[in-house]
Amino acid sequence: MRQAAALWVVRLDDPSCSDADRAAFEAWRGESFEHEAAFEREAAAWARLDRVRAWRPGAAGPDADLLAPARRPRLPELARSPWARGLAAGAAMAIVVAGSLSFGTSTAYATAIGERRVVVLGDNSRIELNTDSKVVVRFRRGVREVKLVRGEALFEAAPDTRPFVVKAADAVLEADGATEMTVRLRSDGAAVTVKKGVVELDPARGTAKDDVRLAAGVAAIYDSSGSRSRAVSDAEIDRALAWRQGAIALNGQSLEQAVAEFNRYNHRQIRIADPSIAGLRLAGYFQTTEPTSFVMAVTSAFPVRASEGSDGAIRLSRRG
Repeated sequence: MRQAAALWVVRLDDPSCSDADRAAFEAWRGESFEHEAAFEREAAAWARLDRVRAWRPGAAGPDADLLAPARRPRLPELARSPWARGLAAGAAMAIVVAGSLSFGTSTAYATAIGERRVVVLGDNSRIELNTDSKVVVRFRRGVREVKLVRGEALFEAAPDTRPFVVKAADAVLEADGATEMTVRLRSDGAAVTVKKGVVELDPARGTAKDDVRLAAGVAAIYDSSGSRSRAVSDAEIDRALAWRQGAIALNGQSLEQAVAEFNRYNHRQIRIADPSIAGLRLAGYFQTTEPTSFVMAVTSAFPVRASEGSDGAIRLSRRG
């Protein structure tokens, strides 16, 4: 897959690349999030090729600009020598590794619906991605930066002299030392829970006058109206992180909330056809990818019946 991604980068940079080639590329990239992430990595590597030429045999020494902060030019601006083209497929991955640690290139990681993924970064920090999530990692000089593009992730920042920064919903979260925090994007902002360490929250401009310092055991929500925080117990944090074991832990959530949670993990959706049952309160431990087991539990505990809609979704309504 990496070689295919590198070949696509080179092909798209060729002036002779046709519309049919670009259509074929879009079809390949759309097959999976893995293809999308692989292409982004190889594109970042290709953008560094001019500087990496300083390492080729016979060079007197590295280019002084090689250690400067990375600037990713557009593909058409890159040199197209035979030497550069020959290197792209064979050495691209090694360039990405070095770049992500030192030079500031970006690397994307993503999960599909129902998938989880663990990423170990070059500084030994860890990122656990929940269902349908994406992050872009950039280690530039002096800063370890991760942008949460969609979904939810747990970040374990390893001790380092460089700040570990997470950007989510226009806000900046900076870890102070060894820290564990989970961040989940919402429709109008994000929610963050600190499990270990301390996090400085700098909300989006205009939502708060000062930064907010969040210690372990504190959860916060920030959106256009500002930031709000509260203390949470270890048990509550563990329930919120049950997805790491492929589960959903309910403790008094409404049926509406539970259904929304299950729908994040499954292509087959659950619909509440009768609003009068939306407020039913639930408790239990369920596998994220087994919505039918959840529905069976609901219909056995409450006067609720389930039926299949024309779109294949599971419809819940009150049993008369």
